[in-house]
Amino acid sequence: MKNWIIGLILLVLAAAGFYFFKYGQPVEPAMPELPSSEVALQAPEPVPEPTLAAETAVETEPQAATPPVVEEAPLPMLAESDPVAVAAAGQLIGEEAVSEFLASDNLISRLVTTVDALGSQQIPGTLQAVREPTGNFTAIPLENPEPVIRNEEGDPIAQFTLDPANYERYTPYIEVFEAMDARQLLESYERHYALIQEAYRMQGYPQGEFNERLIAVIDELLATPQVTDPVQLIKPEAYFLFADPELESLTAGQKILVRMGNSNAQRMKTKLMEIREALLRR
Repeated sequence: MKNWIIGLILLVLAAAGFYFFKYGQPVEPAMPELPSSEVALQAPEPVPEPTLAAETAVETEPQAATPPVVEEAPLPMLAESDPVAVAAAGQLIGEEAVSEFLASDNLISRLVTTVDALGSQQIPGTLQAVREPTGNFTAIPLENPEPVIRNEEGDPIAQFTLDPANYERYTPYIEVFEAMDARQLLESYERHYALIQEAYRMQGYPQGEFNERLIAVIDELLATPQVTDPVQLIKPEAYFLFADPELESLTAGQKILVRMGNSNAQRMKTKLMEIREALLRR
């Protein structure tokens, strides 16, 4: 049973978002004081013709400073987008976390593929976007399980329970996920959406929007059932499977939530709901 992390499925969407500026209002010139009646009765002194220097001085009076407009750099080609994607993620969670948790090559394509695969039965290991948790997955053997589960040949299949110690392996991912600013995340989602959509097209989807697929996957994750410990497993071959056929029929993303424990899964769902609401407002 491989461990896949949903906590960072949207990291590539993160970056410093758009720049906003408040422009200063022009300063109103002070109204000149009207001359008194006494001064008005005096003979006016001749007014010299304005010189070029005087005209220049009038024209170059200091004006209210206007902040310069900073233009956003154009997006790179998808094949050359790794530096942008890695830097964007680093601005949100820090370079150390990016190095620890994320793949560094083909990041946008990997993340788009991972999101799409979360709604299927399994995620291809070669397309993994997020590194697996440290340590090994552990399960507790059942010496005398009831009932006995047998394979097609009639032989008993080894049965286990999911070791609750595994839940702690997901804690660093959940903490990073919870700390992400949804507004900043969505601003950068808009900024990089053209690259994300291109990667989605390259996955074999000539029509449709990645945004629709992302919301559908989030909805599936939010629909993950809450399970009661202990969670029973079987190991008919190389990998662990859920003993309950209904749990085993869940999508890959839903199985992740089950494997991380109810408490962690609820924390994940809370953040996913926040992101979903922001996506629907875009």
